[in-house]
Amino acid sequence: MLRRSPALAVLACLACKENLNAPAEGPPSAEQCQANRTTLIELLESLPEKGLGLRGRTDLPVASLGGVIGSGRVVDVAADDVLLDGISVPGANRTERQHELGKRLAEGAVPTPESPGVPRPLLYLAVEGSMDVRTLRGYLSVIPRAYDLHLVFQAPAPDAERSGASLSERLLSEPDLPTRHELARKGYAEHARCSHVQTAVDGVAAGDPSQRWPALRSALLEALPKCDCKDLDSEPLRELMLAEQRAGAAAVGSVPLDFLRDERCGASFGVSPVQKVVQDIQAFDEEFAGQYGRESVDFAQVITNDRLLTYLCPALPGETLAALSHARHTFFWKVRGIEQCQAWQFEPLAPGSNMGTWRRQGAPGAQPLAIHYWQGAEDIRLYGPLPSAESKPTDERVWACDQEFHMRGIDASSIELEHGRWFFDRDTCQKASDDASFPGCIAALAGGPPEMPPAVPATFPAPGDGQPEASSP
Repeated sequence: MLRRSPALAVLACLACKENLNAPAEGPPSAEQCQANRTTLIELLESLPEKGLGLRGRTDLPVASLGGVIGSGRVVDVAADDVLLDGISVPGANRTERQHELGKRLAEGAVPTPESPGVPRPLLYLAVEGSMDVRTLRGYLSVIPRAYDLHLVFQAPAPDAERSGASLSERLLSEPDLPTRHELARKGYAEHARCSHVQTAVDGVAAGDPSQRWPALRSALLEALPKCDCKDLDSEPLRELMLAEQRAGAAAVGSVPLDFLRDERCGASFGVSPVQKVVQDIQAFDEEFAGQYGRESVDFAQVITNDRLLTYLCPALPGETLAALSHARHTFFWKVRGIEQCQAWQFEPLAPGSNMGTWRRQGAPGAQPLAIHYWQGAEDIRLYGPLPSAESKPTDERVWACDQEFHMRGIDASSIELEHGRWFFDRDTCQKASDDASFPGCIAALAGGPPEMPPAVPATFPAPGDGQPEASSP
């Protein structure tokens, strides 16, 4: 079975570290005692200065999955606050905070590696399980793609008292900050019979892990050289310090989240809570894990962005277009003969309506232009141009252009038509070839190649129906 709780995974990582101070027969010699203390100090010096940058919170989505928290940046989102690596991001409202968050992350981001073998820097996003996916995607839109994005979830904590877990294991699994602090004080008091260590530990208050660990590490580096090596139980202290640096890590886990940037996921999940996304990932893990007979298959090999996108976001092109039109999304058109892609924004007639107006946005040197749309499943009718600002898609009239489009496919960047594409973003549209343009009178209205004049509608007078014919020149 591939699923494994973060607690077991983290504890396994600690257990697999080389035991530098294996117990010897009888008390250690004076030389070994000094060597143990030196090794303990060297270990402390080698540990990262940063602790796990996650607040203790109980509102995260819950799941029994693998995927431990590693070293990376942390975005911690609450109802009225956003923390980036433990530091509050300014802003009077969500929009302002998102803008500032994107700006700060962009400043610290590295260019996306061209080689697939070069890993991107990790970024962990912590949000409440009740947050809806549409709101979550608002944060995803400002996070640079240079980061390998993961969603943080909380795992059911093990019953430490009944399972016989060590104090260090309990420290890893405990989500409550004051309780963690008391566990740590108890451990140092038991295994470091040295007043300097006790003073150092008592001098660092319980609080944000990203702030507590650097202060504790500095205080212990100053205190340990002052202690008699006989008063230090090196192996338990080693495990305790390893656990302190990652305190609470076994109480949480993470899963890939880049897949949720895809517009198909926005259409598939809508305003569902993030908890449903995590539940669906767990269901995928349970179903997919059953196909393996080997326990050696790693969790990260199964739970990938590509697999999650295919399994969790099956929205058809029509569903995706409908969801985006309801959200007043802007699409980008490749018009043959025009260098710059054109931006067209949906304006639904009413919330949730399948009809409305599609309006061109600020095309350089172009006149204002708008057309109506009326969607049905995988087909959409476009007609116009609008004769006036008061025009509605329900108006009955003969339109200068009236064209049907059939949507035949969708990928991460566009909706595929029978001929041409509509793109989700400008950059991808600009890089596309002219084959992505679509023919017809709608493209001609947008400035493309002229179309043949349409046949004279039957409602107009025609030669031979009793009307006088124009004289020949």
